[in-house]
Amino acid sequence: MTTSDSAIEANYATNAPGYDQFASLPLGTLEQHLFTLCIQNCHNLKILDLGGGTGNRARDAIAAGATDVDVVDISPDMMRLGEEIEKSQGRNIIKWHHGDASKDLEYLGLGPYDLVIANGVFDHARNVGELEMMWGNCARYLKAGGVIIANRNNPKAKAAGSGKYGVKLGGFEEFEGGFSYKYRMLTEPPLEFESMALDAYNTGSKEVSGKFFEGFEYVRCEETEVVKRDPEFWREYLEDPILYIFTARKKA
Repeated sequence: MTTSDSAIEANYATNAPGYDQFASLPLGTLEQHLFTLCIQNCHNLKILDLGGGTGNRARDAIAAGATDVDVVDISPDMMRLGEEIEKSQGRNIIKWHHGDASKDLEYLGLGPYDLVIANGVFDHARNVGELEMMWGNCARYLKAGGVIIANRNNPKAKAAGSGKYGVKLGGFEEFEGGFSYKYRMLTEPPLEFESMALDAYNTGSKEVSGKFFEGFEYVRCEETEVVKRDPEFWREYLEDPILYIFTARKKA
């Protein structure tokens, strides 16, 4: 089980060059469509992509009209690739900041934001203390009434071990309060990440998140164009999703 910050950073550094291939996998396509449903209009909004990696979700916000976007990530290598993508498009909208979402980010001097995107963040929390810090950071940098878009993985979903949707999750190792697992993307070459599933989060519990947010709403996979085009292909997935995307509002 990966336990150190340096190991997490090294894991992402190794996989950074091929990471964006995820978008070409069935699950990556579905994730993109789910986020598109969430990010409808970002005009005049200040946005933070926490754990934003190469900035894929930040670019979703730009496509929806955002002109003020910050990315914070633990991996300089991932952000470096993101900067190269932005330069290739002749843009300089995104500002990049090195930081760990599980720690105090006050030193970055960021915020406040209208919208925080936290995709792939909470499945790196190694204990409830880190999970609470992550959720606290999301709330801390949001304006009153601000919104978060986030995800929750379901590592033991029926289809998670088959590879049908472009990923295979396995290698489960139990520990007190949850388990670790390997998240394998079936790209070329395959990429593997260490992930965590805490009972306080991956079960759908709001034990921690509910301290900071309310009005949780899950995006229905059935509403995406990719599922509408081929519902039979997605039938097994819809019975027991591997990935959930949801929004919530900062508590007053």
